[in-house]
Amino acid sequence: MEKTLDNVIISEGRRPFWQTIIAALLFTATIVLLFIAVVPLFVVFDMGTFIEAVKFIFPAMLTFGYALKFSTINNVYFDLENRKYKKEIVVGPFKTGKWIELPEIDYISVFRQAWSKDSDGDGRTDSSGYVYDVNVWYNTSKHFTIYTNGYPEASLEMGRQLAVKLNTDLLDATDPQNKEWVDL
Repeated sequence: MEKTLDNVIISEGRRPFWQTIIAALLFTATIVLLFIAVVPLFVVFDMGTFIEAVKFIFPAMLTFGYALKFSTINNVYFDLENRKYKKEIVVGPFKTGKWIELPEIDYISVFRQAWSKDSDGDGRTDSSGYVYDVNVWYNTSKHFTIYTNGYPEASLEMGRQLAVKLNTDLLDATDPQNKEWVDL
């Protein structure tokens, strides 16, 4: 009996409907702002019109950036038969990513990563917390992150499923003071 390897797909899934609505409104605002900036340049092209157009470019860039934040989906594909993986970024119908040779994997780890935010630049932290990264380790000390979540249980389950599929070990480092290898 021949055993075939299954492919693994890790996806953030679909965005919630309210985020899709916000993204659509922000993309629409971006188009309107660019239209307001560019159309007058076709009517009268002088320095005053150009300066007025530039005033709309920065808000258009901001709305576009926030629209991307509300619409981007990250996927990771593992083609185990051909030993390749691909990190893919999806915004609506547009996708980007390329297949990369999958190195010989040493193990999977779930690692707690601290974060903090200083929104006003005064040097004091406004908020902080932890995220949990699922990392694929190879060549003894190299790794790439394939999944990040704010919940240790979800990240650990993702790491467990991936370790089983890739037939490798799993290191639970959600508590940095108590790292342990997980029995699969």
